[in-house]
Amino acid sequence: MMGRAWRITSYVAVAVIAFVAVFVLRSGESGPDIESFRHSEERPKFCKEAEPLDLSKSEELSAHRRAHLMEELRELAPEDIAGEFDRLIAWYEHPGGAERERFGQAGVRVGEFIERSCDGINIGGIRT
Repeated sequence: MMGRAWRITSYVAVAVIAFVAVFVLRSGESGPDIESFRHSEERPKFCKEAEPLDLSKSEELSAHRRAHLMEELRELAPEDIAGEFDRLIAWYEHPGGAERERFGQAGVRVGEFIERSCDGINIGGIRT
């Protein structure tokens, strides 16, 4: 009985350490400066290009058009979010695979960036 309790305590301790490590590492990352982008010259064009991604219109987009749209948005996006666009574009070129989770995370980050940067655009599955 004592050995089992010790194992459970060890597992919980490892989980807590892993969580703290991820939190500390992620908090050191700098994300896109959305406020600066909202005041930039690129924002109006970026948001206009992003309009087809709105939940009310996105069903009309083919996968091919969506991939090209991501490429266009990537060119207008700030450099500190460009890597996420690159991952998403790579997924459109080669969907599936072992890195599906990373592509999903990139999609969420890109969606959050678009929603926070562009008033009135609602990307499905994104909560900002």
